[in-house]
Amino acid sequence: MFFSGSQASSSSTFVKEFVNGTLSEDAKGQTNDTCTFEHLIRNKEEHLNTGDSCYFKNHSPMDFLNDLRIHPKQAVMVLDVPDSWISLEDANLLIQIIDSDEPAAPVISLLSSFWPVNQTSTVGNEALFLLNGYRTGLYPPSLCSLNDNGYNKTEMRSWWNTYGMAGLPDEQDAIRIVKRLNPELNDYPSDQFPEKTIRVEKDPGGWYVSFIQEGSGVPIISAQCYYVGIDGVARPTGSLNETCMVQTKDFSAQMCGCSGL
Repeated sequence: MFFSGSQASSSSTFVKEFVNGTLSEDAKGQTNDTCTFEHLIRNKEEHLNTGDSCYFKNHSPMDFLNDLRIHPKQAVMVLDVPDSWISLEDANLLIQIIDSDEPAAPVISLLSSFWPVNQTSTVGNEALFLLNGYRTGLYPPSLCSLNDNGYNKTEMRSWWNTYGMAGLPDEQDAIRIVKRLNPELNDYPSDQFPEKTIRVEKDPGGWYVSFIQEGSGVPIISAQCYYVGIDGVARPTGSLNETCMVQTKDFSAQMCGCSGL
């Protein structure tokens, strides 16, 4: 979801007010529709049965963050959000307020067994949690925003300056993109037998990613290989279904094989 011109202008003003501490009561973002934040937090049984996409289809990530700010003592369970709900333009707004220590409500996943009682989060922490969701393609990205250790501010800024600002996938993004298309690869990496490892190599146009099975006495017994372009699109580049007598660190993800090594 991308902002229209008027939405982008309004959201930029909203971010400036966040940063400068001048957010007014008029900027609370309350709506008259039936898909309100109050409906989201007060009707848990209903949205567990029907999903909570009604609210998220009608509110941007910045709207949601503002609602968390307005209701800092009310933990919010999120079941699902629309695909691509957090856009690059949203991420550009969120990165600007990750230092905010203004109180905000924590967010938890349906899968969480932990429910925060008398605990608050901050606007900055929830902005990081949303950015984590943007990077992973999944929101909530973990069980609870209060316990999310996926990314710290320094790492997030480094990612933003190197990859995020330009809308480019980094190494971990490339791995996640392939896994989303191939759920059977979700158990990589693993140190259980047969050991499973991931090999990633960068080139100017994207990333070569190999998912490798290692044998006992044989360095590599199989591999599945993919290429993720800078546009975020993954395509298979080959597979290896025979023993490869090289160590994983010497395996070529680009060639997906032993030839030439």
